[in-house]
Amino acid sequence: MPQPAHSSPLEDTSISYTIKMNSSRFGNATLGQVETSLTQSDNGYVIESVTKAQGMAAIIIGSNRQEACEFEIANGQAVTKTYRGGRVGKTDYQVDYDWHDRKVNFDSGDSLDMPDGLLFDNCMFWFAAALLKGEGFADQSTYVVDGRSKRIRGYKLRSKETETIETAVGKKDVVKVVLERELRPGRTVTFWLSPDDQFLPLRIQESRKSRTITFDVEQLERDA
Repeated sequence: MPQPAHSSPLEDTSISYTIKMNSSRFGNATLGQVETSLTQSDNGYVIESVTKAQGMAAIIIGSNRQEACEFEIANGQAVTKTYRGGRVGKTDYQVDYDWHDRKVNFDSGDSLDMPDGLLFDNCMFWFAAALLKGEGFADQSTYVVDGRSKRIRGYKLRSKETETIETAVGKKDVVKVVLERELRPGRTVTFWLSPDDQFLPLRIQESRKSRTITFDVEQLERDA
């Protein structure tokens, strides 16, 4: 496992997104909101995230959910330490990382080998992308641990470019990074990273053939 760096390149941050869906099956709808906080701890950073569903979101995203994780920073990258989540008020799954033997261990007793490349989890993926500032994705594959489904998804860089977008926190110049699922052409995750906001994603989009789900920033607060 990489040794932690001594720098603290991320400020404490609270960020919320509105979740919207465009689906050939379900039509267009607002699914709810994600509220996420990042705080420094004695051993790195802690993230707590709550997804508040509305309307038909109980079908799409599973009603209200929460996730929490810890990570540290080594060589400018996020190194995940713990990851748990489930329904609000309960822990339905927990993931531990054995960096010595390179194993991802689930609370069910199942384990998966850590693949070579960038390894993150669903909870800290957004902040890990911010730390990378849009760089490094072309050099190796990106892998995301999903504690809920007990699997690891792989992605490769499809494209990276700059553009300007309108958001609830103003007009922003961003770095747009598109990652495509390995073995699943057409399934993508896209980040719009804002250099003015420590490269935090102001928009995130998950796309597949049948639907697109977009997370648009509604509020962003940082402790300078």
